[in-house]
Amino acid sequence: MRRGWPLVLAGLLVLGASLLPWFRTGWADGDGWATNSATAWESSTWWAAAATACMLATGVGLAGLRPGQYGAALRWFAAGLAAGAVVVTAVTWMRLSPLDTGGGMGWSAADAESRNVGDIVRDDLVLIRIDGLIQQVGWGLYAGLAAMVILATVLVARAARH
Repeated sequence: MRRGWPLVLAGLLVLGASLLPWFRTGWADGDGWATNSATAWESSTWWAAAATACMLATGVGLAGLRPGQYGAALRWFAAGLAAGAVVVTAVTWMRLSPLDTGGGMGWSAADAESRNVGDIVRDDLVLIRIDGLIQQVGWGLYAGLAAMVILATVLVARAARH
């Protein structure tokens, strides 16, 4: 396990970062400003799947450190899994679309049967930047993506070294 500490640390970084605010909203509320945020697990199935893939990659990478005939294959599989998680996270982020206001100049809360202003609905993320309402990715996404890149780098370095 001594040889696996960088891998364990990188996996824990991803897990910790996945619990940070990956998506956030802010809206005018009376004379103030109200906010809401969601983790990777709460905001996107794809981001949750990428974090899960990183946890799996960490476990497979640790298993690949043991001597045996499948060690190299396990190490490369883990590296590919982590790299795939980075791609899935980035593509999901890039595919977030801005709000289509239909040419209107403002926004209003929808009817009583729909969502409230500022709600973050899993897999229905929209980027908004208009007066009184902001919805965007949170700083946790950047931290999570960086942690995933670190994990993938550690796994590739381990696979290439052995």
